[in-house]
Amino acid sequence: MTSDLDTGGESSIELRRVRIFRMRLWIGVGCYLLASVALDVLGHASSPWRLVLAVLALLFMVWNVVVIVLRVRQLDEYQRKLFFPGLAVGFAVAIFAAITLGTLNAAGFAIPDSGWPIALIGVLAWQFTNIVTGAPTA
Repeated sequence: MTSDLDTGGESSIELRRVRIFRMRLWIGVGCYLLASVALDVLGHASSPWRLVLAVLALLFMVWNVVVIVLRVRQLDEYQRKLFFPGLAVGFAVAIFAAITLGTLNAAGFAIPDSGWPIALIGVLAWQFTNIVTGAPTA
């Protein structure tokens, strides 16, 4: 008989954690986009900044991975149970897309920037699965 104890919504601590997670993630994504634009504009083949800007962009992606891992560690057992199927399906679909594009490249079909479709397909599969399973938003 815990129904009287349930508030029916997220606690203030959980809402604060979600807000901090989203802020950290958007900061990382924004910095990554800025570094990517700088790499596109200044990172020509003869530019000495090419390697620095490429590493900088990758560091912001590492930042995003760390932010996501920290958020997953904050989830309680029930939230993890709801969160896991989307992550697993997204990962499996991304791996399948990577193998498919790798096979097409091996067969001689040139697919430029093939990393971006893999990432996009994986994220879309992750979010679609979250919608279907009713998983909470991070």
